[in-house]
Amino acid sequence: MSQENVEMVRRAFEAYNRGDIDAVVTDFASDCEYVPSGALPGGRGVYRGPEGYKRFIGWLRDGFDDARVDVNDVIDAGNQVLVSVTVRGHGRQSGAAASWDLWQVWTIRDGKFVRGQAFTDRTEALEAVGLSE
Repeated sequence: MSQENVEMVRRAFEAYNRGDIDAVVTDFASDCEYVPSGALPGGRGVYRGPEGYKRFIGWLRDGFDDARVDVNDVIDAGNQVLVSVTVRGHGRQSGAAASWDLWQVWTIRDGKFVRGQAFTDRTEALEAVGLSE
């Protein structure tokens, strides 16, 4: 089951990078919640359900040309998946390059994402899934 969870995470990021935002949330439970790290502009609070997550990630496509998320590492932790990503793009108005390194923990139950949380610190993200350096 956990390899399936890793593949779910990879599929969601692949969908984002090809611009298919509806496919990003295909495997989201209706009551899924996402808690951003606060590192990304406008990314505070808790986003609920597939539509809430689509609102959260929509700002990147709206504000940046060539917005993408590069997956650096994926760690299988049973019903959780820890993923290291780099979010990058060029500002639509300024043309300036921007990038953020983040770690996300995705919790999966019954084949659906039920919770996601982002971290700016790798150690905190590892601890969230019960691992250490």
